[in-house]
Amino acid sequence: MMQINYIEALINLILASFGGLVKRMAELEKHPDRKPSLSYYMVGSFISMFVGIVVYLLCKNFGVSPMLTAGLTALSGYMGSPVLDLLSDIAKKRIAKSTGESPEASSESDTPPPAKE
Repeated sequence: MMQINYIEALINLILASFGGLVKRMAELEKHPDRKPSLSYYMVGSFISMFVGIVVYLLCKNFGVSPMLTAGLTALSGYMGSPVLDLLSDIAKKRIAKSTGESPEASSESDTPPPAKE
């Protein structure tokens, strides 16, 4: 069983959170008409922490070095939701492959059925 170093995990969580905050601050630079609020920064930080911890656990599972893990968690925190979308697509394809289902069939199930008139 994989042992998790909680100090290392906390450091990576903080790095991911900072990545998300940097992204939010960069967005405000691009859109000066937006008014920053505490909730704006908190939502970005929470998304980033979630993505960061997922990437951290993946890195630990695959034996990635601590320095590269730190860089990847910070970068994934900056990227946020698109990383979740990417990881989600990868997981769907792997599940479909392991169950013998075609990946196209599993992606079709995500689209809602056409509306009846």
